[in-house]
Amino acid sequence: MIAIGMGANSSARSEDFSEALAAAWREAGRCDEVATLATATFAAHVQAAALKSGVSFRPWMLIALRERSADCVTRSERSLSLFGVTSIAEAAALVSAGPGSHLIMPRRVIGSITVAAAQSAARGVRSK
Repeated sequence: MIAIGMGANSSARSEDFSEALAAAWREAGRCDEVATLATATFAAHVQAAALKSGVSFRPWMLIALRERSADCVTRSERSLSLFGVTSIAEAAALVSAGPGSHLIMPRRVIGSITVAAAQSAARGVRSK
């Protein structure tokens, strides 16, 4: 299973999310689920992009993202200071892909959107 995590800054427009998801999907080669921080102001835009692309949307609470923050390979000082997570996109992808998952695409910045992709440790394994 491959999960794409998404983050954004305040200048992101609703149409930016679908474009960024499409770019991440191409690079990752596949997308089974799109994830983000449940309480993010942009979460509805991530959900709409997932729906438009025909994939599942997984909103995660901050505590879950913090549990995978140490597994992130990039570091956003803004994300760290605001949320205590080194990368919303990477942590969301890792949580969604489940225990033992790993990044196959570290955080990329596409305009005002950040994306990352993670793969499950074993086929069919996912977090509940």
